[in-house]
Amino acid sequence: TTDKGYISKKEKDFFGDPAQWRRGRGWYERAWPKCPVSGARTVVGIDATPAYHVWYDAPKNMAAFYGRALGQLRLVWMLRDPVAKYWSYFWELKSYGGDWDRVTFDAFTAPKLNRSRECLRRDPTSPLWPPSLPPPFGSCAPHLDHGLYHPQLQRWLEYFQPAQLLLVSFAGMVQRPAAVVRDVVLHAGLRRAQAERIAASSVSRRVAKEKQNSKASGHGRMPPSWRREVAALYAPFLDRFYSLVGEAGVPVSPCEERGTRFLDP
Repeated sequence: TTDKGYISKKEKDFFGDPAQWRRGRGWYERAWPKCPVSGARTVVGIDATPAYHVWYDAPKNMAAFYGRALGQLRLVWMLRDPVAKYWSYFWELKSYGGDWDRVTFDAFTAPKLNRSRECLRRDPTSPLWPPSLPPPFGSCAPHLDHGLYHPQLQRWLEYFQPAQLLLVSFAGMVQRPAAVVRDVVLHAGLRRAQAERIAASSVSRRVAKEKQNSKASGHGRMPPSWRREVAALYAPFLDRFYSLVGEAGVPVSPCEERGTRFLDP
């Protein structure tokens, strides 16, 4: 939904993509149905854009858009092991075809890791994100920045209270989908009885294979040598991320994974 002139029902990308943001409030509000005047029932609206965490201005734009109502928002951020995320992201790009058909994982990854290492040699404390950092630290982690959760969480906590966020473990969602759906619905403000009913009904429905959106499926695992190098880059950022989650008290789902290194493979 990046500047295509329409509004996706699921991934609106409005607060992140500058081209979408420039379209303005009226354009975004057209994506939503009218709220019932009576207020007789609870209505939850969902913008399910998966990459808001990567856009540095997304939380600032939300604050500008909602103003005093910002405190009513609830954010859900699904996270997975950043190494697995990077592998999946590569195959998502490959799925576009065209020039991507000729891109190998080696050629895709080597210059990105080299650039990140160059930035860290200059300053071992560099967050590597956002790409708009002043020279010489601009674009320090192209594509790899999707897994730099620590500086990204810091940014969101500049605008939102920890209780407004819910971090969802991707592995936890796979293993305990009903628990995660229940936690998300409770986080959205619905009553427990409603949450339990929605959780039960959601996991009873099978997801069609063409809608599972698994781009890395069938491509095996990342080559071990590359996995070691990518994991080494992410390791200190993950350590800082876990510390920040604990210190700030950001909720995690499933709840059994709170206080654990829930992204570690």
